Amino acid sequence: MLSRETWVPSAGSFSKGQGAILALKVAVTLGCLWYLFRHVDVGELRRTLPGLETQWVVIAVLLLVLQIPLVALRWLEIVRVLKMPTNLLTYPWMTAAAAVGQFFGQILPVIAGDGVRVWLLARFESDWRDAAISVAIDRCIGIGLLLTFAFAIMLLPSTLGLFGDERGEVIVVLGVMILTGLMGLVLGPRLSTVLATWRHAGWLAAFCMGANRAVFGPRSITILGVGCLIHVLTIAAIWSLGRAQGLAVSPADAAVLFAVMVGIALVPFSIGGWGLRELAMVSVFGNYGLTPERALVFSMYFGLSCVLASLPGALVWFGFLMSRPRRSSEFGR
Repeated sequence: MLSRETWVPSAGSFSKGQGAILALKVAVTLGCLWYLFRHVDVGELRRTLPGLETQWVVIAVLLLVLQIPLVALRWLEIVRVLKMPTNLLTYPWMTAAAAVGQFFGQILPVIAGDGVRVWLLARFESDWRDAAISVAIDRCIGIGLLLTFAFAIMLLPSTLGLFGDERGEVIVVLGVMILTGLMGLVLGPRLSTVLATWRHAGWLAAFCMGANRAVFGPRSITILGVGCLIHVLTIAAIWSLGRAQGLAVSPADAAVLFAVMVGIALVPFSIGGWGLRELAMVSVFGNYGLTPERALVFSMYFGLSCVLASLPGALVWFGFLMSRPRRSSEFGR
């Protein structure tokens, strides 16, 4: 039985270096938002806020909430690929852990959400290294599919005019990144064999082998299919938010916005992409003929929708703290 102390990280585990990095990210986020609010018309911003159709916002939030069980399913399939004790790591428990990770990934840097997932998995029947590898593979697959979506999206006709004359160069860069990742995956077994002979590189060898099996193994259809569905739901949520504000955003435009906003959220320089995402949206919507105020509101609504969609994770975390600690096998019953 786990004691209550094992459920809550100790204050000492949060080093001064980590605190400094977090403070820097908070400063970047606040600095970006300060810059934006200095260059927008606050009066126009207030006039923009009331024009919102609530039903479309609700649909967007629900679409984002649906991603949580899908992330859990993809993660569970990866855990099975790594041959971790899946009889104890049940789908309900993995969904709860994914929800908690989603919540912390919204209120803290994205890596914090992944760190919480590793911590939860390691606390329940799993080795720290295996837990970290499973989350790393899950994150890398998500990013790889995001790059693939972005590559395909850049080929679609869009009224946003993203990147302008540099569009071709961006497509080439994305293509090179995707091909590099595929080569690494194909060579995974060979790299794993070499790395296994190196001291302190066993975890990297396990990662290479696990990633190869996750993408090319018998469970790859589920893993990649679920990953694609997660991104499609995000695009649909963005389109729905456009409808909520009365914007004539086409599905292709929503896909472009998805590539920008989700990609920005992965940049490890701010909290959940806040600030940087708003700067990007003001620039993108400027090409669309939209005022900075409307662009800022759109981006902030998307961020707030993501936060609202992560609240089930907050409830699960609160339940963890208030209830008697249980093992994952009990939680899934």
